[in-house]
Amino acid sequence: MKKFKNLYLSAAIVLLGVGAAFATSNTKSASDTVPGYLMESGQCIEKRSNCSTTGTEFCTWTDANNQSHNLSGTNCILPLYEPSAR
Repeated sequence: MKKFKNLYLSAAIVLLGVGAAFATSNTKSASDTVPGYLMESGQCIEKRSNCSTTGTEFCTWTDANNQSHNLSGTNCILPLYEPSAR
């Protein structure tokens, strides 16, 4: 009986560890995206919700005149990038 308790306890600990690893992985990927802002009339206006703080291609927004604008973070200064494909 004692062997079964040890086996179940070990299995439960391993399963909890695996579940925690998946939960951490999902949290990281969800928090990788940040809102992208554009300076309009002296104010930072949010234009997209899925930009990234790292990358190589700028996060952009296209206006009604089909002009593309690079977006930045909440301070409207630091550039943002397209999120990487996962």
